[in-house]
Amino acid sequence: MISRGDTRNGISVLKPLKGIDDQLERNLESFFNLDYPKFELLFGVNDPDDPAIPIVKRLKRKYPGIQAKLIINPDRIGLNPKINNLNNIFVHARYEYILISDSNVRVPGLYLQDMMAHLLEPNTGLVVSIFRGTGAKSIASMMENIHLNTFILSSVYTVKKLFNIPITIGKSMLFRKSFLNRFNVFYGLRDFLAEDHLLGLQVLKAGMEVAYSSIHIDNYNENWSFERFINRHLRWAKMRKHLNLVHYLTEPVANPVFTALAGLLIIRTTEALLLAGMVLSLKMMMDIALMQMIKTDMKLYQYTLIPLKDVLMGAIWLIPFFHNRVNWRGTEFRITRGTRLVSVT
Repeated sequence: MISRGDTRNGISVLKPLKGIDDQLERNLESFFNLDYPKFELLFGVNDPDDPAIPIVKRLKRKYPGIQAKLIINPDRIGLNPKINNLNNIFVHARYEYILISDSNVRVPGLYLQDMMAHLLEPNTGLVVSIFRGTGAKSIASMMENIHLNTFILSSVYTVKKLFNIPITIGKSMLFRKSFLNRFNVFYGLRDFLAEDHLLGLQVLKAGMEVAYSSIHIDNYNENWSFERFINRHLRWAKMRKHLNLVHYLTEPVANPVFTALAGLLIIRTTEALLLAGMVLSLKMMMDIALMQMIKTDMKLYQYTLIPLKDVLMGAIWLIPFFHNRVNWRGTEFRITRGTRLVSVT
């Protein structure tokens, strides 16, 4: 861990904001309570009327001892709205170490210390946090958290182990400013949907490693609608297909419930029914064990949504083969090779 007296490794925390996420104020407040000797918080919005602005101002007044700045800037360098926001914030960063963190995550006090300890390991160029979905109140939010805590979490480790490809999810990433400047990263990613994953690949191309933090952070998803759930995972599915088609074609292996039920529709026999039941039971037990291992707040009754979630995700997996448009923050794009975006309008 980093000593409280060590002020050499200052961190600029970039927080791009848009609208009000679930538990936004408490999520942001967790960053004002970090146990780290030298850091600054840089909050960015594109719209001067963004409802997140009063929350940031209130927290700045509540914690006057924390270096915090609000940047309101509508400038754009490309089609990716998150990259546009980050690029506007980045010019205000004073420290060599840059941490990008989404607005819907909440972190413990030792978060920055753990991230920095990993980044200072030899040949490490990027540190990514592992997160768990929490706080679900609606059915769609419950399914979202189940998916994050099972499929996404296991994929992060499995893909790295089998293919030596890091899954870089942009909810929490720490790297050096010199790396950003050297490769002009934000400008290079300005028109891509999967900017976080491509950043991880850029680190590998530079001959460095991507490391994972040992501290889980919480991703709050409380009151999602089915429309939001479907739209997000359609976008993610199309993104994964256009990143690597071969890897995308292997995903049904990780969704045996959908595969078994699809097979049951074709082979309508007692044996197929028994096999589907065994697959469903085993998959549920594995998912429950994984969620309990990472100490999620999921309730027992919520585990009954696992089959429904898997069937929906299986159906969503098929759609990118027939449709390549995504709706992202109210704007429609066509997604092309490598997740490059083309504006439909």
